[in-house]
Amino acid sequence: MRKFIAIAGLMLFAALLLVQPSKADNFDTYTLVSRGTTITFTLPATVTPSSVEWNGIIDLTNVSATYDGAAYTFATVQLGAAGYMGATNYAATGSLTKSVELIAPGLFTWNSDGTVSLHTGVFNMGVFTLTVVDPPGAVGTPEPASLILLSFGGLALGALRRRKAS
Repeated sequence: MRKFIAIAGLMLFAALLLVQPSKADNFDTYTLVSRGTTITFTLPATVTPSSVEWNGIIDLTNVSATYDGAAYTFATVQLGAAGYMGATNYAATGSLTKSVELIAPGLFTWNSDGTVSLHTGVFNMGVFTLTVVDPPGAVGTPEPASLILLSFGGLALGALRRRKAS
């Protein structure tokens, strides 16, 4: 029994020592502002593109947004490091195609599994300013394994106390 309690105590100590909170929120908010126009939408921090164009521009489809305060759905949001003829740092919107194109180096990086990790920051795009933030309010939540170890430690301490009382 003592061996069990010692092992459980060591596991509890390790759990408390090595516990790291996981991020409960993994979305980035995009705000594009220019001369009285504001477009805001939210994307997951890691996405799988709907398609990829020949020049490395990724397409994301059916993105819910607000366009000057009103609800709007973009048929396509395009993100890229370089656009037509290698141009960078620009934004373009199309009302007929319901699209927005954001081109700036550093917007994203490719992962080995084919997904894309989106980056936060402020990007100057001519008359537009794009601000990408990880919204506040992310709640740190302990990993499930840590909670299990903490429970085992509590049970072991309870068993030790009960054993001494007998």
